[in-house]
Amino acid sequence: PSSRDVDFMAQVLQKSKGQNICLPQGEISDTCIDFQSVEAVNRKLRPLLRRLVRTRFFRTLKVDLYRPCELWNSEGSCFQPNCIVKPLEDDTVPDAWKVSTVDNFDSSPFSRKLITRHPIPEFSDRDFVVVSDEAYGDGIWVDLQDNPERFTGYAGPEANRVWETIYNENCFGVAPLMRDTASGWGNQQTELDGTRQPFVAPPKHKGELVGFLKDLGFGEDSEKLRRPSVPLEIRSFYRLISGFHASVSTHICYNYLNHTTNHWERNLGCFISRIGAFPDRLQNIYFDYVVLLSSIKKMAHYLENYNYSTGSPKRDKTTQRLIKRILRVACESSISLEEDQFFAGSNGPALKEDFKASFRNISRVMDCTGCEKCRLWGKTQTMGLGTALKALFSYPARAFGRGATSVSFKRNEIVSLFNTMHQFTTSIEAIGGFREMYQDLLVDYQLKNDNGAGPALPERDEL
Repeated sequence: PSSRDVDFMAQVLQKSKGQNICLPQGEISDTCIDFQSVEAVNRKLRPLLRRLVRTRFFRTLKVDLYRPCELWNSEGSCFQPNCIVKPLEDDTVPDAWKVSTVDNFDSSPFSRKLITRHPIPEFSDRDFVVVSDEAYGDGIWVDLQDNPERFTGYAGPEANRVWETIYNENCFGVAPLMRDTASGWGNQQTELDGTRQPFVAPPKHKGELVGFLKDLGFGEDSEKLRRPSVPLEIRSFYRLISGFHASVSTHICYNYLNHTTNHWERNLGCFISRIGAFPDRLQNIYFDYVVLLSSIKKMAHYLENYNYSTGSPKRDKTTQRLIKRILRVACESSISLEEDQFFAGSNGPALKEDFKASFRNISRVMDCTGCEKCRLWGKTQTMGLGTALKALFSYPARAFGRGATSVSFKRNEIVSLFNTMHQFTTSIEAIGGFREMYQDLLVDYQLKNDNGAGPALPERDEL
């Protein structure tokens, strides 16, 4: 990795004197937003989204987990308990979400007229992902809160093949080379050839961190992405996927099962190996955050008037109140992607179609994941990001104004959007947690070596 990238990652894990928390500095690539703004907004948004995704409307989702893999003969399914998804019984799902195949209600929040549906394609021209319909599509109902994204034990060549395919066949030739190393891919303890390798141990002295990251890292051709010849849209596509991957890895490391104690805990070595060796990955988490929040901000009026009914007026009122508070935070923030700069050239329309086709293909790659829970969150977050892209690039801002009659988003798109936003707020918070964890490691190490002697340690807030 470049010195700039290594310095960025070192900032994330270290604190400097006089700062409570050392924040990464500068602007997020391909945006006009700085890292500090994202972390400041996240402190306001995170508790609200945590409450929202626990409401019945947002924790309930229908997902086709058993769609066959179309890309290869998928083998190596994970049958460990942590891989298995717990389904909901159909009778616990509101009847309004289970409309009959032929006659049902328009999904638009502004229309309640009865219409006749006929079989439709998997996606419309505006969609960036394969979108199933909860009313008549295949799938099972799940409670996302009962099936959290965390370490499952799913690993090995089959697990790595999913990400390898996404990067090497769907990122327009600017993806990193898939290296024969455990660093950053699949289960950190399993390399591509199936051999085992333990997590790295983080350095015990601040002065060793920069050199450690340089030695550990394998370049991801980040300089290649920065070349003027690489279009903004192609760079952004790669950053979206990389940020998604990095966020998933952050969740896995933050909720890691210690097989010795059988307790879920944070694994700093896992985080440094998966993210610390590749600083661009962490930066791309922030990029995805900007994309998601910008879409919510753009859709604000539409989302405020969406139908969040579950059949319980009291619960629905709570959900509506949380939505309004979240939208207020989003709209008051300075975070906004300049989407008008995308797909603007003479080849813009063709490039947008290629962008959509590649992103839709990632939806299909998720069907090849051998772990049910990984597939659940992979499909949910792919749809969440696809919903954000649809809002940003398939509709002008005026379409989300009063009435919004030309706008169409299914319930599962809205649920996926907010759950994906919540996953990224969790990742940003987890990064802060690992930052604190590293500082604790340094303090503990100094205490053990000093044995109570030597100069007094600085106060925690001065580290």
